[in-house]
Amino acid sequence: MKSISSYYSIGKLVKLLQIDYPDISISKVRFLETKGLIEPERSSSGYRKYSDIDLNQIRWVLNLQRDHFLPLKVIKERLIGDSGSGDVEVFQLPQLDPSVPPDETLEFSKSEILKRTGLSAEIFNDLESYGILPRRNQVVGEMYNADDLFVVQIVAKYSVYGIEPRHLRQIKRGADAEALLIDQRLTGLQGKKATKAVRELSRLSSELKTLLLRRALHGNE
Repeated sequence: MKSISSYYSIGKLVKLLQIDYPDISISKVRFLETKGLIEPERSSSGYRKYSDIDLNQIRWVLNLQRDHFLPLKVIKERLIGDSGSGDVEVFQLPQLDPSVPPDETLEFSKSEILKRTGLSAEIFNDLESYGILPRRNQVVGEMYNADDLFVVQIVAKYSVYGIEPRHLRQIKRGADAEALLIDQRLTGLQGKKATKAVRELSRLSSELKTLLLRRALHGNE
């Protein structure tokens, strides 16, 4: 598989970060490494080389520090998926069942979701603009549900790799087209038969997409 990352020296990395975080320094980057928040590769001569993934991961860490006032210990726990800290409530993604409507019993405001996920308000707004999140009018009391929170959690993880909402539009279009196809093919089915069919088609779809993705990533090797 072809490499998707460019590599930077620590000096070049710091210059790129200083565009948004003027106070960042070489010593701060090395400090983040000692705390286990980044793990740069090393050249054959032993010099650190930083990838685009490292760059975006540092941006994510600095955003959580600056805008959400989270300590590095908590940020690291989020990074490795450890929900053991009492300072952060992490919602685990459940076993998804497309035949079941979204859970509307849990409600969240925009500010709550941003605090829980560490996502910036700008990216959140982009998710709404591209239709990946529904627009909720909180002025009239509309709140976000559990599915909305899970979507933002996943997007926050995507952002570490430099993948933005605009890159996810194709996934959204694919999901919409697939939902329409399933709905058309299951016309007339009701109750348990419809539920079973949706589950089976969703399982097949997931397996097919995984196989096609693997072929696309490794097909030329």
